[in-house]
Amino acid sequence: MKKIHLLFALFLLCSNTYSQTDLNIPRKFPTENGTFTFPLGSKILIEIKETSKGKYDYRVLSVEPIKEYYSLEKEENLFSDDPKQNTIELFMGAYYNEGKDDKDWKTVLVLRNNTKEALNYKADIKYYYSDKFENTSIAGTFPKVKSTEIWANKIDYITLYGFENLKTN
Repeated sequence: MKKIHLLFALFLLCSNTYSQTDLNIPRKFPTENGTFTFPLGSKILIEIKETSKGKYDYRVLSVEPIKEYYSLEKEENLFSDDPKQNTIELFMGAYYNEGKDDKDWKTVLVLRNNTKEALNYKADIKYYYSDKFENTSIAGTFPKVKSTEIWANKIDYITLYGFENLKTN
């Protein structure tokens, strides 16, 4: 019986370690088209390419680490003065609430759509207090418009996928 418990514990440990190291975080740029995961504190540039009518793939052109927390009061300009066409610029950071612990931070995703299309996409997030990713609701993004999304907790990672034309009806 002890061997079964030990084997089960080893299985859980190995599966947890695998899930944490199996994140598709881009390291060399540009990437091939795919679905990628980005860590908190990242300024990201992706290029969108239509694959079929109204559906898009993306590749990552760059990821720049940002160490400071984001201030909602400062309205910092995070994006290029001369944006590259067919790209989306993203910043995923945290802003300080009250205190020094992970629970005292909130997460912000600031995005600018540099395409000619209104787009929708999907995202899975991993909160600091969880080992699992969960789907989250996302607002669509419009051409040449900066949008901001805020989560009430600190998010360690976000995975973006499923880009398609935004349906407005």
